[in-house]
Amino acid sequence: MIRASLYIPQKFKAQVRFFANKSFNMHHFWWIVISSVNILVLCSVHNKILNATLTMGNLCLAVLVRNEVILHFLYNFAVESSKVFEKTKYYINTSVHYIGGVHASAATWSFIWLCLDYDQQFKSSNKGILLTTASVLIILMLVMILTAIPLFREYFHNSFEKIHRYVGWSCLAILNFYLVLSWFISNNQRISVSDFFTDPIFLMLWLITGSIILPWVTVQRFDNFIICCSSPKVAILTIPGEANLGTFARISTDFIEWHSFSVAGTSFNPQTGQSQIQLIIGSAGDWTRNLIEKVQAGSFPKYLWVRRVKPPGFMFSINAYSRVVVVATGAGIAPVLLYLEKTDKVYILWIGNNHQTTYGKKIWSLISKHPHLKIYDTGVLGRPNVSDLTIQAAKEFRAQAVFCVSNRAITKSVVSACLDKKIHAYGASWDS
Repeated sequence: MIRASLYIPQKFKAQVRFFANKSFNMHHFWWIVISSVNILVLCSVHNKILNATLTMGNLCLAVLVRNEVILHFLYNFAVESSKVFEKTKYYINTSVHYIGGVHASAATWSFIWLCLDYDQQFKSSNKGILLTTASVLIILMLVMILTAIPLFREYFHNSFEKIHRYVGWSCLAILNFYLVLSWFISNNQRISVSDFFTDPIFLMLWLITGSIILPWVTVQRFDNFIICCSSPKVAILTIPGEANLGTFARISTDFIEWHSFSVAGTSFNPQTGQSQIQLIIGSAGDWTRNLIEKVQAGSFPKYLWVRRVKPPGFMFSINAYSRVVVVATGAGIAPVLLYLEKTDKVYILWIGNNHQTTYGKKIWSLISKHPHLKIYDTGVLGRPNVSDLTIQAAKEFRAQAVFCVSNRAITKSVVSACLDKKIHAYGASWDS
């Protein structure tokens, strides 16, 4: 085992000490904050009007923190704030990285307040269709919450994605109907259009509806994309568009099943006069494997649908540090390629099997010139202890943070080892 005394700037040591407790992260922190506020209100007072307001308030918060435009703002705000509040930069950046805690906790509390509102409706004389509509809404929201439990997501991820999308859309339609009907009944069947634009509940409803619909009405369909296989296990996709460092693109070949890939490169096509982005697609599942096999056989998708807004991921937080180590396994090298020009800032540790053959000469030619690069070939050297390699690299490069792009098990191991050494560490997470 490698025993190293890491160089960690003194001003960074304090704020990572708390996170050495690996059973706790900012996802749990957000649950505590959101739940504390709701419990405080619940214990103080609740009535029919307050129940409805808090149902919508929590739901509005849950939806907005998943909006791509708002995520862009939050990640940029976190990075810029880190330059001012350096001693708390890890808290700031991980609070955005684990923003899923806000989404999950606020959605759960929205469900709880809806149940309380349902109880109020049941006790009143307003039953019939209003009560039936509320019952359906509660059942559908419960289905979404139960299928979002990590254990279900892990083993039935495709089902989770479909349920979350299509049941979520159904909930949105029913919620619109329920609120309009409830307002109509409570106002003795009188209609005042101005209420739809002044009442806080309806204003939140429009925010929720707009936030959910907007990403779908801005989807772009392309037939002028380029896809080629750099090797039997990797495809490189080039599509028109622009993207920033640390972002990812959501694509689909049928508008039904969507997959996210980190932006690996940007360029300008002089023939079309358009900017374009490159995505690296590794054979990591049924969808990617089938796509690569079809491309190799000469069967290309007729159209490609792409979300216009490219939201940031955890790699965006690299911008908050001056020296970082990036650990990538296999096709995880994709989001790292955009940082190759930052030669003095980034140390790359790439672990894989026969890199040049597996990922092609094009990718190899891009990355092999980087001055701070360590290649670990598992075909020659065997399976490594990734955590030890990472800590050694962090020591040699005097890194302030480590970013890991790998599978769940390796990411958890690397982040855990780095936190033990009191060094900032980031990795992809379902809680993000």
